[in-house]
Amino acid sequence: MTQPDIFDDDAPWAEWLPELRMILFAYNSVLDERFSDTPEVPSKAMRSYLRMATYYPGRAFRATAEILEVLKRGLDSPEVAAELATMPKMGVPQGRTREDCLKMMIPHLVAFTESGEHVEPAVPETRWEWRQRLPNLSELLGGSYHQGAMDYLFPGVEDGRYDEAVLADYYGSGPDPQTAAVVAEIGELLEMGLDEEALEAAVTAMGSDYGPPPELSRESWLVMVAQYLSRRLQADGYQPPEGLNPAYPPHDKRAFAR
Repeated sequence: MTQPDIFDDDAPWAEWLPELRMILFAYNSVLDERFSDTPEVPSKAMRSYLRMATYYPGRAFRATAEILEVLKRGLDSPEVAAELATMPKMGVPQGRTREDCLKMMIPHLVAFTESGEHVEPAVPETRWEWRQRLPNLSELLGGSYHQGAMDYLFPGVEDGRYDEAVLADYYGSGPDPQTAAVVAEIGELLEMGLDEEALEAAVTAMGSDYGPPPELSRESWLVMVAQYLSRRLQADGYQPPEGLNPAYPPHDKRAFAR
């Protein structure tokens, strides 16, 4: 699971403004034109957030309510200031205030909710969206396929044997829903039809600085990873879990998919 159940207000991790935190993470993932929303045109960050909100019924409605509550209390009020201090910083453009930027989000959140929570699908535009869109693949790539893992988690492994070592370690002692989700998410990534350069950018956005073996393209390497994990799952007789899929948060639509 990539994040807690944000709608469970009675959980130990429950916080006052979980969706405001999430939307600020989405905006913080954009380096240029971060708060460039206008009343008519959503920013790149807002587009990314809304595409991911389609997986969470009610998410945009809750974000709207939290923003309105914060604006009502005032961003400098002690309780709001204390919460914002723990969230991604709002680096607002010159000539705008934080209040201006939050207010500019509301028309797009409301329009999304009133339209039935639908937006046109698209290739992820930000690091945050890639990691939310393909959370289990991101965990594998960001957890093992980077220079730090090569140096510290798998010391002494020859370059040509690195994939074998990583995937054997990731699979662990048996099949689980997260492994099956990685296979499915690799399929989803490849179905986007990205070229080699775009695939490299996507993998990098998901936390990996690993270059595949010279004889493999990025696409071929991802196919190899999926095939390895699929063989292990099939050999162990993996069956999808009954009820919610723990590979995704409880209110994510993907947790209900069979």
